[in-house]
Amino acid sequence: MTGPVGVQNKNLAGIIYIVIAIFMLASMDAVAKRLVTAEYSVFQILFIRGCINLVILSLAMPFFGGLRLVKTNRFLIHGMRGFFGFLAPFCFFTALSSMQLAETTVIFFVSPFIMTALSVPLFKEKVGVHRWGAIFVGFCGVLFVAQPTGDGFNSTVFIVLAGSFSYCFLMLASRWLGQTDATFTIVFYVTFWTIIFSSIGAFFFWKAMPMQDLAAVGLMAVLSLAGNVCIVKAFNIGEVGVITPFEYTGLIWAVLFGAFFFNEIPGFNVWVGSSIIAVSGLYMVYRENKKKARSGRAGL
Repeated sequence: MTGPVGVQNKNLAGIIYIVIAIFMLASMDAVAKRLVTAEYSVFQILFIRGCINLVILSLAMPFFGGLRLVKTNRFLIHGMRGFFGFLAPFCFFTALSSMQLAETTVIFFVSPFIMTALSVPLFKEKVGVHRWGAIFVGFCGVLFVAQPTGDGFNSTVFIVLAGSFSYCFLMLASRWLGQTDATFTIVFYVTFWTIIFSSIGAFFFWKAMPMQDLAAVGLMAVLSLAGNVCIVKAFNIGEVGVITPFEYTGLIWAVLFGAFFFNEIPGFNVWVGSSIIAVSGLYMVYRENKKKARSGRAGL
């Protein structure tokens, strides 16, 4: 189906995939918070999660093309992406030990603004005044959440921002690698490098885990892989402009999981700041869609 009904059905399927994906990843974050508050090292959590993911990927490899998927001419770029693939969750999970789940998630949502800004020098993309304005307002939302001049300022905010920047570089590296390497190859190597980088700290900060906590890390691994597969499916099926706004359902899940599992009630600053960030992000998507629509008409 290529008509309007077919497009609508594909977009609906894409929305379902992205909502499921965000739910899975938000659930993974909640499990991670439970583990870091139990004083397990983030190095150890990422190492075990990576090993489980590598086993799953190795078992799945024959169904996606076999060992040829491991071959790549861009090993160093995979290593660079792997470093950011390790650093982004490391910063996020570390912050969860001293910040609310909702607060950490809200600040991490600054990544679309950072990515748009970085696309100018790295990919020579043009960003208009409207989107620059949305970026500025979005960062104001982050400041409102963080309250850097208030008595309750938590310097862990900088760790979250470092994670957000790392996530952006992870995604930008994906654009480079996606031109030559298969998705499976990219996922395999980010998993491999995460194990390498996390193993260094895991060796020094290892703590014996009971079976229930090992199972929790295993659940994180499954949720991580399944969530990312659903994200890929969502953006392959539906239109980016339709799918992207539903990523903000992650804010809802973060608030709900924080309240039910950790008795965390976000403050007024988090509610207002998250609203500012969400509205700014949605406006940026709107402007991008409008720009694409104009380009499409110009090409007729």
